[in-house]
Amino acid sequence: MKKALFAAFIAANVAAAPLAFADAKKGEELFKDKGATKCVVCHAIGKKVVGPDLAGVGKRHTHAWLVKWISDTQGTWTSADPETAELKARVKKQDKPKSAHSTPPISGAQANDIADFLMAQ
Repeated sequence: MKKALFAAFIAANVAAAPLAFADAKKGEELFKDKGATKCVVCHAIGKKVVGPDLAGVGKRHTHAWLVKWISDTQGTWTSADPETAELKARVKKQDKPKSAHSTPPISGAQANDIADFLMAQ
């Protein structure tokens, strides 16, 4: 009985896992769109390009912070929130007034989709 209950619990959680990032597929398409977002011009998953490797970015930042960063990079950079302070310290750029990252011309929903994709990496 316990084994069956445990197996059912595992199956339910594995089946529900993709729902946590329901728009990750749209986000991946946006991330890879060289025309609209241009994310892949500077970023990759699993290797450094011009910008940092984004593998594991969901372990370093919250979804809400990623949406803020993608939507308004400079506004996020100049904010005093703990996640931005940690990022600046990690990349040793506490004294830099601006980030080199450019905000792509996208909607809030698209930023959410890209954050969903990045959280799953």
